[in-house]
Amino acid sequence: MKKSSLILITIAFVSILVILLGVSYMNPSRQESESEENPNEKAISYFQNQEDGFFVDPFYLESAKSIFTGEGGFLSYEEIISKAKSGELNLIFELWNLRRQCPEGSTREQCHEYIKAFLQNQYSAEEAKKLIQMLTNYLKYEEAMANIDTSSQSYTNQEMYDTIKQMRRKFFSKEEAELIFGLEEATAEFSYNRKNFLEETKNLKAEDRLKSYEEFRKKTFGQYYKAIAEREPKYDKFETEMELRRNELTKLSAQERDTKEKEIRIRYFGKEGNERIEKVLKDMKEEEERITKLEKEEANFLKNNPNLSASERDKKLLEMRTQALGSKELAEEYGRRLEYEKTLNKAQ
Repeated sequence: MKKSSLILITIAFVSILVILLGVSYMNPSRQESESEENPNEKAISYFQNQEDGFFVDPFYLESAKSIFTGEGGFLSYEEIISKAKSGELNLIFELWNLRRQCPEGSTREQCHEYIKAFLQNQYSAEEAKKLIQMLTNYLKYEEAMANIDTSSQSYTNQEMYDTIKQMRRKFFSKEEAELIFGLEEATAEFSYNRKNFLEETKNLKAEDRLKSYEEFRKKTFGQYYKAIAEREPKYDKFETEMELRRNELTKLSAQERDTKEKEIRIRYFGKEGNERIEKVLKDMKEEEERITKLEKEEANFLKNNPNLSASERDKKLLEMRTQALGSKELAEEYGRRLEYEKTLNKAQ
C-alpha cells in the first residue's frame, strides 16, 4: 500500500473517532447525570429537541408541582377559553405571569419546559396538548418577531401592524389567533379608526355623538366590548365624554361651561371627588397666573437692564422667581425647566 493511502486512512480513522467521542460527550443522559444537583443546569430543551413538542422530561413534571401557584386555584380549560374569547383573560399576560415564576437563572427554553410540565400536570391530556400547541406556536412567533426587519421599507404604524397580523396567521389558526391576539387587534383597529369617527361626528349634538361613540365601540370590539367597558377607569370615561362634548361646551358662556363640567364631574366622581378635582384645578389656575405674571416681570426686567453681567442677571432672576413661586427650590426647578425647553427648541 502506498504511503499516501496509509496517511489518508489514518486521518479518516482519527476523524471518525473524534466524532464518536464528541457524540458521547454531548449525550443528554450523560449531562443529566453530571448536573443532577442543579436543576437549571440539568434542564434539557425538549422544546427544541422533540419532534412533536409535547414530550416533557419527568424531572420538569415533578419540579413544576412546587413552582407554579395560583391564588384561589387555577382556571379550568373551559374557563380559560371562555374568558379569552370574551376579553376577560389575556393569554399573553398569563404566559408572562408563568414565566415570572420560573426558577431564577432558568434559560428561555428551560422556563418553557417548566410551563409545559405545569400544563400537563394541571389539565387533561387533550387539554394540555391544545394549550402546549398554542404555547409552542407562540414561541416560534416570538422568535420570528425578534428577527423581523422593517428597515428596507417605510411603513406607517397601521401598515406595520397589518404586517404583524399577517405574520401571526402563519403560526396560528384563525381561532387561535383570535384567542391570543383578538382583543389587542380590536383595540388597534379602534385606535386607528377613532380619529375618523371624531371628524365624521364633529357636527352632531353632544348626546347623539356620545350614543354614536358607544355604537362605534360595540361594533369595533364586538365580543370584547363588555370586558372593555367594565375595565375602563372612571377618569377615562370622564375624559372621553368631555372630548365628545367639546364643541358644545365651547359655545357656552364661561359660567354655563363651569356649571356643565361640574355636573359631569359629580356624575362620575361624586361630590367629594368633584371637590378634590376643583381644588386641583384651582391650584393649577393660580400657578398658571403666577407663571404668566412672572414671565412678564422677567421680560421687563431684562429689557430695562441690558447691561447687567450674567451673574448679576441670574441672581436677580432667582430672587424674582423665589418670591413669585414661594421657595428657592421651586425657583431653581423653574429655571432648569426653562433651560430644558430652550435646549429642545434648539434641537428642533
